Amino acid sequence: MVQWKKCLARLHEEHAFVCYLLAMLASWCVVHSVTRLAMFLSSAGVVSWQIGDVAKVFGLGVLYDVSAGVFFCLPVALYLLVPQHFVSVRVHRVGLAVLSFVLDAFLVFCAVALYLYWQEFHTNFNFIAVDYLIYTQEMIQQVVQSFPMGVILPAIAATAAVLAGLQWRAMPERFAWSARGSLALLASVVLLPCLVGFAASTEGHAHLTENRYNNELAGNGPQEFVHAFFANELDYPSFYRTADGAAMRAELRQMLAAPNVTFLDDETTLRAVKNENALTAKRPNVVVITVESLSASFCGAFGAEKDWTPYLDELAKDSYCFTNMYATGTRTVRGLEAITLAVPPTPGQSILRRAGNENMSSLGDAFRQNGYARDFLYGGYGYFDNMNGFFEANGYTIQDRTSIPDEEIIQETVWGVADETLFTQVIRSLDAHAAAGEPAFEMVMTTSNHRPFTFPEGRVAGEQGTREGAVRYTDWAIHDFLERAKTQPWFADTVFVIVADHQAGVAGKTALPVDKYHIPCLVYAPGLIAPGATDRLVSQMDLGPTLLGMLGLSYETRWLGRDLFQTPEAQDRAFISTYQNLGLVKGDDLVVLTPDANVAADKIVDFTNSTYEKETVAPSLEQEAVSWYQEASDLYKSGLLTNR
Repeated sequence: MVQWKKCLARLHEEHAFVCYLLAMLASWCVVHSVTRLAMFLSSAGVVSWQIGDVAKVFGLGVLYDVSAGVFFCLPVALYLLVPQHFVSVRVHRVGLAVLSFVLDAFLVFCAVALYLYWQEFHTNFNFIAVDYLIYTQEMIQQVVQSFPMGVILPAIAATAAVLAGLQWRAMPERFAWSARGSLALLASVVLLPCLVGFAASTEGHAHLTENRYNNELAGNGPQEFVHAFFANELDYPSFYRTADGAAMRAELRQMLAAPNVTFLDDETTLRAVKNENALTAKRPNVVVITVESLSASFCGAFGAEKDWTPYLDELAKDSYCFTNMYATGTRTVRGLEAITLAVPPTPGQSILRRAGNENMSSLGDAFRQNGYARDFLYGGYGYFDNMNGFFEANGYTIQDRTSIPDEEIIQETVWGVADETLFTQVIRSLDAHAAAGEPAFEMVMTTSNHRPFTFPEGRVAGEQGTREGAVRYTDWAIHDFLERAKTQPWFADTVFVIVADHQAGVAGKTALPVDKYHIPCLVYAPGLIAPGATDRLVSQMDLGPTLLGMLGLSYETRWLGRDLFQTPEAQDRAFISTYQNLGLVKGDDLVVLTPDANVAADKIVDFTNSTYEKETVAPSLEQEAVSWYQEASDLYKSGLLTNR
């Protein structure tokens, strides 16, 4: 018996490093499991509670946690390889405790960040988190302005200290391993991460259950972040269903054909669009107000039960409304891309953030052909998401936060000045163009309806720091802008377009919940464009060509958007996407292209609640979806969306 105890003691001494590494790994897995449970419970109303689904989420989740935890333990394993004779055992132990505390603090910080990210986006870390990390200043300021960091940071430190204290119990008594122990530790440092990295796949949970929330919860946050970092760009031919390029190009040209369209070559989308009506000779100013995160579900005029936009609801009565418009994506750059370039969303990053996006066939270029000055006005710093770089490279004059005098700023957040201050710049810009005797196209991007949802006091009854308050303020600011505009001599010759860049939230039980892409769009131009409405299905990318048709302006273009009023209703469609899943909505069918070269289809039973029924993909619908997305990607990469 004594000999057996001595053997166990020797075994523990020989492999003390294993005990400590297991303690670190256990801490990682427990914290992430608790975080997963907290996120699951916080979404109790939308997750699947079926026993099998819950078991899959937490079972696969633990496996992901273990695989990611290997890399979390790697710094400790490397530290343990340092020979004992370099420093004393006491210093060694203190150093290991400090390293463990730092790693534990990182662990708890990631868990808290993931929980907060889930509350905002209802998804695991993805490419949006990567983008936010790139813009470190904006991210930090948003967090500071939105959350009680004076409480959160000490809590993170305290939790990390508790974890480090528990791990201390497994602390090795010495750091001089036997040859066998050192070899085992070295092998674990070299081989285990390689094996895990080779075998682990973050795609394993994508179709784990029928509920998208459950699928997202199964992933490990830091692992998902790393995956998103390297998968930010997706080459369409490498990941998606493809077809013969010549046939797809021919079909695309056929879908772009219209009575007022003349193709100018035999292969590309280059065409002349002839529009003429009573407004052709007037050339009115055009102000496109792209409103941050303005969901249709906030606006009564667009079917919402909420009454958060009382002014826009009244304005809709005097406007021409597109009541069934859908955003192409989930980010501001996607909305600007769709409106400005009239292209379907290509996988990965928006074109605004890619190389080779200068001098493109754009909405601004169409206005240039008609003698318009073009401005891009933004209340924040336009280097974010390369907005300034893109618009400047496409012929717009830039006016952002750096152009606004400090004394005019009533209130601002890290994202930009209050909308009313931005609209003051718009009025000033239109005044200048009117004085110069030139029509102007003003592309305006607001910021107030964005976390931390703060705005000037005394404007609306909405509460500071809440989405409702920010939406009500945005509604007020647009009203205030138009009331001020009415006093200007150029008002009677100006067309105002109000459209969202995307919805406030895009998460749902399905990968592409169609109701989360429904956005408001209205055209207000008293005396120029008669009030009315259409409930035809229309994509955000069709706004530009449809607007130019309403204005009677002709142009040459390479873009892929269509004038709704020159297109047969049977051809109506909309594009909705994440950075990976590419959807085509046509009638009540939804076709989805995924980066495993798969094509799936659903029958949309209820647009309002995104209730779907699985169906077999119709060959014609698959071909149409592939045509739009494959050709959009190919045309961009080939430079055929660029003016020559």
